[in-house]
Amino acid sequence: MTYWIHIQRSLDRVVLHRERCLEIPSTIGRADFWEGGWYEYPDKESALEAMENAGTSRLVHCSLCKP
Repeated sequence: MTYWIHIQRSLDRVVLHRERCLEIPSTIGRADFWEGGWYEYPDKESALEAMENAGTSRLVHCSLCKP
């Protein structure tokens, strides 16, 4: 199963999603360090590690897919 994290620097948070979550956009646009973006990970452990290293103060699990 693939996991996605959505880094939202303007809201100072990062959100963890499962691969089939409705919030994941069908096409992923540009992402950069200052604005954030969507990032895909092959397993939950690497996604959680990326969340911790994202540089945001709030780590959130998606309320729709509850990974």
